[in-house]
Amino acid sequence: MPTEGEKPPTSGKRKGRRRNRRTSDFKAQFERIPQSAQRAAREAFRLFCNQPAHLALDSHTLKDTHKGRHKKGSVSVSVTYRYRAIYVVDGDTNVWYWIGTHEDYNNFTGKM
Repeated sequence: MPTEGEKPPTSGKRKGRRRNRRTSDFKAQFERIPQSAQRAAREAFRLFCNQPAHLALDSHTLKDTHKGRHKKGSVSVSVTYRYRAIYVVDGDTNVWYWIGTHEDYNNFTGKM
């Protein structure tokens, strides 16, 4: 997940790659998670930038069950066994808008 001081790749640098942007909600949520989870999120983001379909990321499009608060077309990415992040594609940009524990993720996406 893109963090302060880290320059995400832009579509101009690598053909076919999307830019990445974090919402203010994502930034606030990121600051509230433990340092170890923040480090893991940075590592997962680096992996995502280089290999977006890497199996370790366990990426998948979220279903619209009308129970959750996630945006239509959102993609969930595994940060660790305990933490997940969510983004939605807007044009040529991945907009990262949620990060938290898997329990909070289940509540946010309506899986509970």
